[in-house]
Amino acid sequence: MKGFQVFCVLGIVLTLFVYPAPLFSGEAVLNVTVLYAEESHDFDSSNSFSESLENSNDTSFDISFPEDSLSTGNEIRMQMESTDEVAVVASRPLSSGKLAANTFYDLSFTKTSDSSSVTSFDKPITLTFHYTDSDISGIDESTLVAHRWNGSSWVSLDNNAVDTGLNTVIATTQQFSFFSLIGDAPTPAASCGDGSCNGNETCSTCSADCGSCGGGGGGGGIITSVTKVTFKGRAYPDSDITILRNAQVAATTKAGLDANFEIQLSGLSSGTHTFGVWAENSKGNRSITHTFTISVTSGVTTVISGIFIPPTIFVEKTEVKRGDNLNILGQSVPEADITVFINSNEELVKRITADESGVWLYKFDTSEIEYGDHSTRAKAAKNNDITTFSKVIAFKVGDRNILAELPEKTVSPAKGDTNSDKRVNLVDFSIVAYWYKRPSPLASVDLNNDGKVDLIDFSILAFYWTG
Repeated sequence: MKGFQVFCVLGIVLTLFVYPAPLFSGEAVLNVTVLYAEESHDFDSSNSFSESLENSNDTSFDISFPEDSLSTGNEIRMQMESTDEVAVVASRPLSSGKLAANTFYDLSFTKTSDSSSVTSFDKPITLTFHYTDSDISGIDESTLVAHRWNGSSWVSLDNNAVDTGLNTVIATTQQFSFFSLIGDAPTPAASCGDGSCNGNETCSTCSADCGSCGGGGGGGGIITSVTKVTFKGRAYPDSDITILRNAQVAATTKAGLDANFEIQLSGLSSGTHTFGVWAENSKGNRSITHTFTISVTSGVTTVISGIFIPPTIFVEKTEVKRGDNLNILGQSVPEADITVFINSNEELVKRITADESGVWLYKFDTSEIEYGDHSTRAKAAKNNDITTFSKVIAFKVGDRNILAELPEKTVSPAKGDTNSDKRVNLVDFSIVAYWYKRPSPLASVDLNNDGKVDLIDFSILAFYWTG
């Protein structure tokens, strides 16, 4: 007879599912799932909310929701579970060459009103992973990146920031499933004769791996290759493109009138790097940040192409009288197909084509939706390629019209913007936290210029906080 038993050993829950024996065998099939912790919480998505999950293996996990994380303002039930790697990766394999922390998290949400599933939120949710050295055994700590299972593969989260001093990784997401920290094995020490020119090896110290230095006859010399990463993609005509490397601004450029851009970083060290890219158009509308992690090989040019920045989006009114039109507008690549999503009790989908400058405008008839709070977001498509979602813009349907403030070109805060992305947020907090009480801090994190990072610097950071 089929059945199951639950045991608790040293704070770890073991759920043993025992299935009937096959007709030709006398042995049962045993499946073991290890749960480190399990909790359930209800919260109002219109209010900010934070919760933690403490695990029996000394790791922990924090989740923080901003106000109006769901524009519809539902009461939400959150189910949090933590389990071991074996229970997850058997059916959700890691990419080749990648290693994962031992602790995985499964987060699911339902509306308490009707028990319907909630798989995404309208605003980024902040996740903080607290790990131990044993939890990430065999992984190069500096390469840790928070990942989510998207149904077919593990994808990195946005705004990843690892603090090897505090043993934390902070990231944001709007979609939920299984999560874990994933990284690379440490780079092995260079060994002359292993067929790879790396570490401190040169042509003069290890010709077997690095080749001959050349020279001889007048003016000969050493030819060295440069490690480069080239970024190619599409944004908006004449927009400002910013490239981040490991949460720091690495380069900026201008997109052409056709919205295409190309920018190159050189002089990089070999190893794993996390890059981000975002765009801001001439009106001050800024895209979300694309984040991705790649492995850079010494002496090789790595080309990252096919970047397609999501469209900008703006609504002309924060509140619109029901029955009036609401102008939803933005910019993408010229003549892109724009899909606009209006989030209500039932999601509405509208389509329009951008003009030759990439500008698009959809006049939405608000009589199609009920009174109350709503939101909208958009995607762009061109030549069989499609972007991810734009940022989410909230609006209200009521009895009056209130115009929205027009965006302005982003200006960096006077202090606290440690990574030069023109924002002061959790990424900057993580960078300042890394330097807390450490000697010789960078000028960008020593906010009062007293030669140290202490609580005064965090107070200054909070004053200039933009979110």
